[in-house]
Amino acid sequence: MSKLLLVLPVEVGGAADSLEIEAQAHNGLRLWLSHFDTVVAVCLYKTKPRGQMLPISTIDGIERLRVIPLPEAWLPHQFASKLFAISKFLAEEIEKADYLHFGIGGLWGDWASVGAIVAALKRRPFAVWTDHVESNAHFASALAKRGIARLYTTGTAAMMAIYERAIIRRADLGLFHGADCFQAYAPLNKNPHLVHNIHIGANEHITLDRLRERLRDRRGPLKIGYAGRAAAEKGTLDWVEAISLAARSGVDVDATWFGAGPELDIARQKALQANAPIHFPGALPHSDVLNALKTFDAFVFCHKTLESPRCLIEALSCGLPIVGYRSPYPEDLLSGLSGGILVEQNSIASLSHAIVSLCDRERLATLSLAARSAGSRFTDEAVFAHRSELIKRYVKINRQT
Repeated sequence: MSKLLLVLPVEVGGAADSLEIEAQAHNGLRLWLSHFDTVVAVCLYKTKPRGQMLPISTIDGIERLRVIPLPEAWLPHQFASKLFAISKFLAEEIEKADYLHFGIGGLWGDWASVGAIVAALKRRPFAVWTDHVESNAHFASALAKRGIARLYTTGTAAMMAIYERAIIRRADLGLFHGADCFQAYAPLNKNPHLVHNIHIGANEHITLDRLRERLRDRRGPLKIGYAGRAAAEKGTLDWVEAISLAARSGVDVDATWFGAGPELDIARQKALQANAPIHFPGALPHSDVLNALKTFDAFVFCHKTLESPRCLIEALSCGLPIVGYRSPYPEDLLSGLSGGILVEQNSIASLSHAIVSLCDRERLATLSLAARSAGSRFTDEAVFAHRSELIKRYVKINRQT
């Protein structure tokens, strides 16, 4: 029997006897169960979880799954008050498991990191996984604040950087999603691997026939899309400005930002003031966003921190060229293929120029076909099989030690 313990920053909600979990995590647990006999998933309980939620009871293999919700503790005093009890609980679960996987990313309230520390103290082999450099995001967030708030956020980021690096050094296996994370963390870990995390199956990728039909029948404005949180680290306001510049240059463009977030209202106001052809429908079900993107022409992004957002892989799977700020992650996704256009970070003028260049139909067609090719290797079944194989190879507990 193989028993996997997952400690993840995933939201669950609802009544104790009818818990629900975020939709993509729902799919993730299904996939973990296809590779391990039993799975224990320790998640975060939220009274009002964000995004689309699905009943845990509908996961295939539910009889082999146990989901345990832990309380949130994002403030230091909350974290301190719960730390002893949850450390003891995690220690008990660690003793029962054959494989340990911790999805780290934070400081206060990061129970996965606490689990990793407990495992290290017990001399148990474990894997860490992350898809962003949380301390980098916190340092960037601090710049937008003033006074005591800036000092607090900067101090938290500094402690976070020390904390996450100490944990990664002690991990027997480092699973780093995307090249941004891999390049930041690989030097710290004795066994680092570049992995990906995606929740779309091969049947959800755009077919070659449908893509060719879209390119052949293309009419009207250039349709630009993005899907993600409207937040500073996503470069929301840069995105609005780049679209606005392209529109002012005479390009017939129609842009849509799918998603909610703290900068959504500001972005809407800025787009309105610029009279830019931009729509903000807010957060929609993931499947609806994917279906919409398959009718678009390009995916424009302005990511400003070290992260590896799944939206770029999803865009490629929809046959959309990815056009945005350069970093190791999108460069690796394209793998030398001409499936996108990358410009220097914060160069809004260059990004606008790249958008304008998409008006060349032949170039757009070349980029779109290359984008589909670049995205074809990324499916949920493939990436979870890869991660499961690495975990089984490197972090099985020897119970005789």
